Amino acid sequence: MQNPIQLIFQVSSAAVSIYAMLCFARIIITWFPSVNYSTVGQFLSQLCDPYLTLFSRIPLRLGMIDFTPVISLGLLTLLSSVLGEISLSGRLYLSGILSQLINLLWSAATSLLGLLLLVCFIRYCFAIFSKKSNSYNSPWQVVDNAISRLVFSIGGILSGGRPMDYKKALLFSCIVLLFLLIAGSILIHILISTFSLIPF
Repeated sequence: MQNPIQLIFQVSSAAVSIYAMLCFARIIITWFPSVNYSTVGQFLSQLCDPYLTLFSRIPLRLGMIDFTPVISLGLLTLLSSVLGEISLSGRLYLSGILSQLINLLWSAATSLLGLLLLVCFIRYCFAIFSKKSNSYNSPWQVVDNAISRLVFSIGGILSGGRPMDYKKALLFSCIVLLFLLIAGSILIHILISTFSLIPF
């Protein structure tokens, strides 16, 4: 039988999970203006926007894509998980919190790095197989505006600051992003395994 403190943490964990689901619904609803301005949309806006707007100043945008919802939902998931762990064990383990925090941060990083890798790879393939030069009215112009600074920064680092054409910079960016994903996954696995050995 659970003691009252564990029950409080269990209820708190469930409440945070429900709030996270409502925030997720709020984020999805913003994509549909007709639903966004409905009664349900306005209710979710009043309930979730005060929390979600706390993260709006974090510079996690790639062109028109905003990654701040990943952080806001991830923190709620982390909090729910920590509260759930306390409700089960009756104790607060620092090693467990650190492991979950690292997992959260790495999940956000892999989402961003994976999306960048996918965009750079598709753009590189298109640049290789396209016979036409890129024009200003090309649909790729928006993509190029979003990623070109990053692509040329990576290319500049690898070339020692020498100028590099866009195709080569895209290829190098794909290689670096893939390396970061693989090396990061190995490092995170080692860190979490190390934290699991900490007895507190």
